[in-house]
Amino acid sequence: MDIRYAGASEIRSVTQHEIERVEDGSSAIDLTRTYLNRILLGPRSQQAALAELWAEGVARPARQAERPYVQIVLSASPEFFRASGQGPGEWNDEALEVWLETTARWLRKEFGSDLIHVSLHLDEDTPHLHVLVIPTYRKKPRTPGRQKKGEGEAAFAARRAAAEVAEGVRTVGRASNDYWKRNWARRCARKSYHQAVAPLGIAYGRDFVEEGMPSPQNKTTGKWVREEAARLAVEASRLEEREAVLQRAHDELAYKERALHARSAGLESDYRVYVDDLRATARALEAQTAQTAQREKQLARILGAITPLLGRVADRLGVGASLYAIRDAILAAGVSAHTEPVAPPDEDADIGQP
Repeated sequence: MDIRYAGASEIRSVTQHEIERVEDGSSAIDLTRTYLNRILLGPRSQQAALAELWAEGVARPARQAERPYVQIVLSASPEFFRASGQGPGEWNDEALEVWLETTARWLRKEFGSDLIHVSLHLDEDTPHLHVLVIPTYRKKPRTPGRQKKGEGEAAFAARRAAAEVAEGVRTVGRASNDYWKRNWARRCARKSYHQAVAPLGIAYGRDFVEEGMPSPQNKTTGKWVREEAARLAVEASRLEEREAVLQRAHDELAYKERALHARSAGLESDYRVYVDDLRATARALEAQTAQTAQREKQLARILGAITPLLGRVADRLGVGASLYAIRDAILAAGVSAHTEPVAPPDEDADIGQP
């Protein structure tokens, strides 16, 4: 037995499953046996059953109602339906009819006029029922608590009495239905069904929520709205905190980026100054080197001009060898690159009178 709370989308899904029998690989539908399927209560599909309900004047659920309908799938173990030697898609007619009669009696007793659609599927592995229950309640007008302006006491009393005895409008609302608004409503339905079919040898199935634990879907709309509002508030607070952390990180990165740009600009300025200083120093060295070379050339010319005369004087004075040694030292110091070699003077040259 499977019970789920459903909305319009689930109604459409089951309606498609009822009408468009397709071998989809998941439902094990055998199209050669689809003709055996039967509608036990209501029109052809769950959507059509809902349409008939609205046509009868039943008020629709509130817009904020979450999954106001109840869909049930009822079956038993394959071993219950099959006789010895039978396999998937086969059943014992007597076992099937007994189960159908017992289940139909339980459905009518349990849900009354809220039971609007029951279909039997025999074209799958195991016989089963698709059931649609629409929880309803009588929505009565609000009992007036005070007189209207200009209303007399007798008129007010009559209006109040009319409201108190009004039959009300049959309205869809699971949260206001006496059966389904109970805690553990689905578990109670399963236990009730088990009591009905226990004489047939059908055992109670496994509950997916342990006894004493809250049902994950058994919530009123108001409670769900409050819990969602609280959850969203906590989530919004977390997002704000995360946004603040990200903003601080962004500001810190922006500050570091500005500092890096400033340092880069300072380094670039220092680099330009350094390069300019190097270039100025290089130009000064070039000028100094040029001046030094010019002076060396001048000295070489002077030395070249006086060397012959000094040589003759030195020879006359008998100090020629010393003078030539001095000359060789000067030439070794670099002046030789700018002078012509000077030959020893002619011993017989006339130097004239002093």
